[in-house]
Amino acid sequence: MSDLAAPMPIAVVGVGNLLLSDDGVGVHTVRRLGGDPSVRSIARLIDGGTVGTNLLAEVCGCEKLLIVDAVDAGLPPGSTIRMDFGGPASQAIETRNAHQFGLHGLLDDLRLMGRAPGEVILVGVQPAEIGLGTELSREVADALPVVAAEVVRQLDRWTAPGGAALPEAARERQGTEQPRERI
Repeated sequence: MSDLAAPMPIAVVGVGNLLLSDDGVGVHTVRRLGGDPSVRSIARLIDGGTVGTNLLAEVCGCEKLLIVDAVDAGLPPGSTIRMDFGGPASQAIETRNAHQFGLHGLLDDLRLMGRAPGEVILVGVQPAEIGLGTELSREVADALPVVAAEVVRQLDRWTAPGGAALPEAARERQGTEQPRERI
């Protein structure tokens, strides 16, 4: 598919700064998934870097958005979590990372434009260290296969028969809760 073609309905965005060790786990994950033609055939893989304004154009119009990022949720290093940010209400990301405001701002901007995805999932990895360095810590590097597998599982959920977004009434019943689950 060329860059001028219609956007794919599913976008997977790896977020992070490759110069801040474990903060780059999202970008490393997207690069890893880029070698899988079955993933590339159903989702647009995007290196989101540190969530600059250019990312808005990249994800605008997608129906489902999966974000992979380092998330300090107070878990053991390398632990992975899945958070659901779908639903009608604006929801804050109540975790800490090097670019929390940028991600929250991106989702707010999409809502304001009326172009918010119907579903937004965050797959997060607890960093061991976020400091100057281009290598992932051992714990986070060991978690990469788990993170990539969770991304593929979510893509399967979205693309399997009956895997469409929840109907509006079901999303309203969910309220503004942010379900979290450890993977």
